[in-house]
Amino acid sequence: MVKSTKNKEDAYDIVKDMILKSELKPGSKVSKNELTELLGIGETPVREIIFRLNREGLFQVIPQSGTYVSKIDLQEVYEAIFVRETLEKLIIMEACDVITEEQIKELEMKIQIQKIYDDVDDYDSFFEQDEEFHAFFYLIADKLHVWKWLQLLNLQLNRYRYLRLEVKELPRYHITEGHENLVKLIKEKRKPELEEAISKHLHLIDNDAAKVIKAFPDYFE
Repeated sequence: MVKSTKNKEDAYDIVKDMILKSELKPGSKVSKNELTELLGIGETPVREIIFRLNREGLFQVIPQSGTYVSKIDLQEVYEAIFVRETLEKLIIMEACDVITEEQIKELEMKIQIQKIYDDVDDYDSFFEQDEEFHAFFYLIADKLHVWKWLQLLNLQLNRYRYLRLEVKELPRYHITEGHENLVKLIKEKRKPELEEAISKHLHLIDNDAAKVIKAFPDYFE
């Protein structure tokens, strides 16, 4: 699986993406030499990438033992949900006041595209489209910097979300149905129900966590 690049920032993104998608499995040992070969860059930038991912909590460097992919910390997942729910309610409510017909149509199109990816079991594109759907509200509310800041906080949450897509007994249509409901309530300006729907959508994790952990018991702390 060659993912060679000469750019250190691209190399960092490649490794982080591999962690997100569990191509580098939680708890597994990471070989610096294998990463160097995989990425096609020198040992020094690979060491810098390892240091950066260690600082972000995605790698764990143990002296005299080696570098390991961090397991998913559910406490961090729940704390990220708490912050995201608090902010996203404000963001979507603000977007609800200023959203245009064209923007509503674009949200509806994003949902339809996400359904297509669901039908063909394209987890990568389904996840990316899910991110685009939520990020669009931050764009409407002119708060894209907040979205970018959240991505640092959401690292463990996004690892969990990606695993959840791979559990066959957890239908992905629950996610797109939640999106459809949000857009419907926005169109009808039903703000009290919208606020409740945002919380319900973001808290799918509460109902799903036990099944995700059962499917991947070695991936969690």
